[in-house]
Amino acid sequence: MRHRRRSAGVKVRSSSSVRRGFTLVELLVALVLLDIGLLALVGLTTSMTQSIDRLRASARAESIATARVERIAATPCTSSTTGIEHPSAGVTEWFSDQPAPNDTRLVVDSVTMTISRGARTAVVRTRARC
Repeated sequence: MRHRRRSAGVKVRSSSSVRRGFTLVELLVALVLLDIGLLALVGLTTSMTQSIDRLRASARAESIATARVERIAATPCTSSTTGIEHPSAGVTEWFSDQPAPNDTRLVVDSVTMTISRGARTAVVRTRARC
């Protein structure tokens, strides 16, 4: 029988055990992908902030218009009334109370709010009994 002798000091290395960590190119690619993801998040945050501002302005305009219509509808019928008010900076309100057939009246209120990206308008119309 023949026996093979192994060298005591020689270790055989596989190709996977030689390579440890990441190469510089792999790190650069990972950083570029991370930067692209972060820029997308910044853009999304900006877009969401602008949408929230527009929705908040629309909700406030709707609230102002609804309150005016409710106040006008609660008053007794008189002759037609029309007016324009500026309740605060950047807010313009136009309202109208016109007689309508069948002992009713048409109450309309339009509120325009100026925001950084333009204006938001809410119009509320209703018929009220005299």
